[in-house]
Amino acid sequence: MITNPAIDEYISNLIPERSPLLTRLEQEAKAENIPIVQLPSAQVMRTLLLLHQPKSILEVGTAIGYSTIWLAEAAPKARIVTMDIDEERLARARANVAEAGCAERIEILSRDATLGLPQSYQFDCLFIDAAKGQYRTFLDLYLPHLRVGGLVISDNVLFRGLVATPDEASKRQRPMIDKLLAFNAHLAGHPDLETTFLPVGDGLAVSLKKK
Repeated sequence: MITNPAIDEYISNLIPERSPLLTRLEQEAKAENIPIVQLPSAQVMRTLLLLHQPKSILEVGTAIGYSTIWLAEAAPKARIVTMDIDEERLARARANVAEAGCAERIEILSRDATLGLPQSYQFDCLFIDAAKGQYRTFLDLYLPHLRVGGLVISDNVLFRGLVATPDEASKRQRPMIDKLLAFNAHLAGHPDLETTFLPVGDGLAVSLKKK
């Protein structure tokens, strides 16, 4: 956790009550240790999308469809493409998206996100929330698919605060932390992006593709 736990709990309690479906998915994710976007981050994303009103969204990392449903609710006119390689979780995501009533505008792909997409896919928003060590690859692959003025939202970029104290990372975590450090520096200095880093949830980077 990168914020004071009491503050995090306070902010989470201020977030409006979710639908029974999202509440159930939060409980399932906690019980099964499935990584999903943290509530404060999800609410920031929701506000950004309500302001931006994208017509098309690419989500890299579907899991069980929790954040997919958040995206769909925040951008009710958007078509969403989401991809993952975990077939079992994708099956659950398809069922959850159908239960949410938004399956007709969500394309769920069983696909390795490092393989890219045909250039015909164009988006107004890119949400990156998959393998942390591959974030730079995902950005390089999908930024060309993002229209000018589009948003890039990257989750977990502060990773439990270890990007600020990498020497405290375990031997197993350190290679991923080093890649996140390089990714964050790349975002901050990217000539086509204007980026801000938000210490909410596990850390959000919000980038605007400049003209």
